[in-house]
Amino acid sequence: MYVSRLNFHTLPGNSSKVEERLGQLAQMVEDAGGARPRILRTHFASLGAPDVVFEQDAEDLAGLERQIGAVTGNPDFQQWSDQVSSLLAESPKREVYIVT
Repeated sequence: MYVSRLNFHTLPGNSSKVEERLGQLAQMVEDAGGARPRILRTHFASLGAPDVVFEQDAEDLAGLERQIGAVTGNPDFQQWSDQVSSLLAESPKREVYIVT
């Protein structure tokens, strides 16, 4: 089992907007067969930590890659990405963890 995370560093005052738009991404991920998408918003964190995290479970890496391809190939995702990009201080970074 794996956990995939996308970390979002927002411009000041935009965390709630990104959080809201990640709800749309969660629906796209579910529609593409992604498992358990979750949105985590920072309550307290060290300097440099992301403001919002999009997280999902994956049984295997091949399935995660297929699901990511299905989402990013969707024209709705392209529009979503353009909207969210203007709210971010930097591009989102993906991390994949093995659940032990």
